[in-house]
Amino acid sequence: METEERYPRPKLLMIGTNPDARGGIASVVAKYRQFGLFEKWKVTYLFTHVEGSLGRKLAAAFLAYGRLVALLLTGRVGLLHIHIASRASTWRKSVFALTAFLFRVPYVLHIHGGKFIEFFNNECGPARRRIIRELLNRAGSVIALSDGWAAQLRTVVPTARIETVHNSVPVPTQQAKCDQNDGNKEILFLGKIGSEKGAFDLIRAFAVIGQDAQLVFGGNGEVDSASKLARQLGVSDRVHFAGWISGAEKEARLAAATVFALPSYNEGLPMSVLEAMAWGIPVVVTPVGGIPELVRQAKEGLIVQPGDIDGLASALRTLLDNPRLRTRLGANGRSRVQQLFSDAVVFPKLEVIWMRFGLAPFRQPNNQ
Repeated sequence: METEERYPRPKLLMIGTNPDARGGIASVVAKYRQFGLFEKWKVTYLFTHVEGSLGRKLAAAFLAYGRLVALLLTGRVGLLHIHIASRASTWRKSVFALTAFLFRVPYVLHIHGGKFIEFFNNECGPARRRIIRELLNRAGSVIALSDGWAAQLRTVVPTARIETVHNSVPVPTQQAKCDQNDGNKEILFLGKIGSEKGAFDLIRAFAVIGQDAQLVFGGNGEVDSASKLARQLGVSDRVHFAGWISGAEKEARLAAATVFALPSYNEGLPMSVLEAMAWGIPVVVTPVGGIPELVRQAKEGLIVQPGDIDGLASALRTLLDNPRLRTRLGANGRSRVQQLFSDAVVFPKLEVIWMRFGLAPFRQPNNQ
């Protein structure tokens, strides 16, 4: 220990959003901590974004940048792992990546958010596209959340080193009681409430399927608009808004769920679907982003097209009416997560990338 303190070796510096924030990047980083990766690799984490006013956001970004420069000047950074999304996140993180490049420190870009390709193609002019291509080309590794997404990124930057590391979840010891055929059937939605996630489509479909189920939204967003729609369609007594849930409250909701639904228009590899499948809940999803690599039609869940209200209602009704089908799809989904998307399977792939840049773990985490 004394030698390590006297001659500190370069470490892994990770950049992302505030760990207390709501969303995919914060959830992924939380999993790293829970699994013990931060302890094992002695990760230093800087957050460049917080929720709140513009002043708070700018203060967080400048503070993180100052710490980055200080660590680079003292030679304490061996690799910069950057969690990045689209729009403002891209431009903010590009400054950090360029600074690392100038100090000859390699960086990894871990791309989240289902709209990155759309952002590149439709919202950026020639100059901005050139910047993004350079950002990806100079990266030691560009991590995509799915093979399909990796293929799309290669059309943007064929020469970049693009590889797939899926999102992952721990597999709980208990399972949801989705095989019950009583009057307490519950459809669960977890995520930001709005049109992009298909929340309004879900309410419209729910209004069609009958009186023997409840629809629970766990998330923030356009709650008032969703509540108004439920009242207009006469289902407000069966649609419940639980707010943003986590921890024991989320586990309780997952344990009670009969069906999980996320009829999104854009996705990466949604943590909420992974969590539902890990609990053995049958899912109703759309074939967007990395979801087709996770859910296969009639094997782990039912797949409908984005915006297909009738198809969504039919899929929900099919699962609500068939406990055997729910049990089979839920068991298949749980098995698929265990084999391909569990923490124990995915995180070693991430560690191989880090070791490629000359880093080595400091110690084994307590839970391994």
